[in-house]
Amino acid sequence: MTGVPYRLLRHHLPMLLTGARVVGHTVLNAIGPASPTPARSTDTVARVIDAPAAELVAQYVAWSGADDGYQGELPPHMVSQWSLPLVGELLLRMPHKLTTVINQGVGLSVHGPLPRDTPLHVSAAVEQIEHTPGRIKLVVAVITGTAQLPLLVEARLHMSFLLPGPRPAKAAHVRHNEPQWQTAGAWQADARDGLRFALLTGDFNPIHWCGPLARRSAFRSLVLHGFGSFVRSYEMLQQQGISFREIDVRFVKPVPLPCTALTVQTAPPGANGWRAVRLVGSGAGASVHLAGNLR
Repeated sequence: MTGVPYRLLRHHLPMLLTGARVVGHTVLNAIGPASPTPARSTDTVARVIDAPAAELVAQYVAWSGADDGYQGELPPHMVSQWSLPLVGELLLRMPHKLTTVINQGVGLSVHGPLPRDTPLHVSAAVEQIEHTPGRIKLVVAVITGTAQLPLLVEARLHMSFLLPGPRPAKAAHVRHNEPQWQTAGAWQADARDGLRFALLTGDFNPIHWCGPLARRSAFRSLVLHGFGSFVRSYEMLQQQGISFREIDVRFVKPVPLPCTALTVQTAPPGANGWRAVRLVGSGAGASVHLAGNLR
């Protein structure tokens, strides 16, 4: 895997500024609790942003493993890059510790190609809030389009704020009949892929690139961004001729870095047209890292 240049940092100024605000928010919460401001499902932010720089797009496409299938277009999953500042703005409005937020999955619906070299109209809204034992679950809807075609890509980001206190016991996993999994392809990640994806998207959570801090986290090692594992798996499916317009997955277990054997698998389509998809490790009892459906 070739290196991703540090000069791409200049394309993530909005996210870096949001990150600085997150640090300030965290410090203020450590000094004293924030005034309670109920999170609202009506919160929305919208921006018109410049088209992503050509160099950034080229580096992103290369890292994703895509073939030359995006001539004149933006990869729809690149939404992770331009949506982060808007999502961060929404999270900063909430009276919860931002250091406790985790990404749990993503849904993507593609209604049409996103053109390159065209300003993007992007909006993000808190679509759903659910209070459950030990966490507050959020669904943030991100809509991307252009002035002429405002609805080209819909993304739904599934997140949770982990609440203080003991975690509820996990329910026993009931294994249903497994589908007939078929291997679509395999990919691997090295120890620097977390840093590379950070340089491509602006998501600089240190658990993905800073070894000493990652080892002190709950994961005890560097882990790849959940969205990064989604992007690589998405492109592996596309390379194998598996076409789809909708995909919805959950991040089951982080991909540790490095990881030399990751297999993308699909099941035959069901009666409703959806087919199961997953990303698994290697060996007996291999971990499932990502699981969901596409059609």
